[in-house]
Parts: sequence; structure tokens; C-alpha cells
Amino acid sequence: MSIKKDKAIDKILSEFDEASKLTLKQIELLIKVISTKDTGIPTDILKQIKKNEKKLDVFELKISEKIINVMVLYGPVASELRNLMACYRMIISLERIGDLVIKASDSLKKLNDKRLLLLNLEDITKMSNLAFEMVSKATLSFTNNEKEEAIWVIQNDLVVGKLNRHITRNSILAEEVIEEMQKALADYSETRNIISTIERIADHATHIAEASIFASVGKDIRHKSGFSIKN
Repeated sequence: MSIKKDKAIDKILSEFDEASKLTLKQIELLIKVISTKDTGIPTDILKQIKKNEKKLDVFELKISEKIINVMVLYGPVASELRNLMACYRMIISLERIGDLVIKASDSLKKLNDKRLLLLNLEDITKMSNLAFEMVSKATLSFTNNEKEEAIWVIQNDLVVGKLNRHITRNSILAEEVIEEMQKALADYSETRNIISTIERIADHATHIAEASIFASVGKDIRHKSGFSIKN
């Protein structure tokens, strides 16, 4: 039974790795769309984002089911059970990141023009790249059992929040110089949705990092204002 259990867990971890890479691809596509100065979203990229989203949904269902099966059929020991529970939490966050990419793409489609977005493009790009790095480091911290990467993610969550507030202030001030106020307000609303979505992606990266630390050292640091991880 031990061999079957090991193979089942390895399969889960392999599929988790695939789901992680696909999620990062989704964020890359979103950054590419945000960075372009053209109005609208290229059809080929939009199709790819939607296609990848369906794959992520399938990954979540498959991995969640396999985790439950391993728990029921093979009686994993404490350390294995901890890893499986952490993986379960992470795959949910990865799927939700995929949903957020779709949400941001929808907001991009609704923009009348990209003036507000382009005005803040440097900060939005910085924010997006940081969110991408956070998701990457968070998932790798679990795969490679390196809690230092997870700690870095949690610490940088505050940076993303500060960028969100900074971009919002800039967008509000920019409304004064745009003549068509009704369209400007609509664009502000969608731009706000986009940057809030990026912040939520970073939040989920933090959730993944917290789950990785739980898997690594058996310490649940969620909902704590401060934390200390000892070797």
C-alpha cells in the first residue's frame, strides 16, 4: 500500500506543479494585455486566457478529488496529511487567481479608452510583475520546501497594497483633466477593478505561501499580525 500511496501523492504534486505553471502563464498573458497601448484585447490572447481557465478548473476538481481519495484509501501519516491539506488550500487559491485573470480581462474589454490605464502603466506593470513573482515564489516554496520564499511573499503583500492605493489616488486626480467625465468615471471604475484584481492575486499568493509554511513546519500563521518562523 505504501508504494501505491507514494505514487498517488507524487501524481498530485506533479499535477499541482502543472497547475502552478498554467496559473503563472495566465498572469503573464494578463500583463501582456495590460501593457499594450492598443485599445481592446487581441482575440488570440483572449481565447488563450479562456482556454487556460477551463484547464485550471479541471485541475482543481481533479487534484481535490485525488487528495480526498488518498486520505480515505491510504491513511497518510501526519507529515503527508499536512502536505495534502496545504496542497488542497493552494489549488483553491490557484483556481481563484485564474478567475481573477478573467475578471481583469473583462474590465479591460469594457474600457472606453486606455488613458487612465496608460497614465499609471509604470506602477500597474510594477504591481503586476510583483504579483507574478509572489505567486511564483509561493508555489516554488511548497514544491522545493523552502519557507524563506514563502516568508518573502507574505512580507511583500503590503507593497502591493501600497501600489494599489497610489494608483487609485493618481486616477482620481486624473479625472479633472479628462473632458468626458461620464466616460472617465466608467474608465476609472474598470481601471480600479483591474488593479484591485491584481492585488487579490497577490493576496492568494500570500495564502499559498502560508499553506507552504504550514506544510513545511506545521505552523498555521493565518490571521496573525506578526509571525516568527524558527528553523
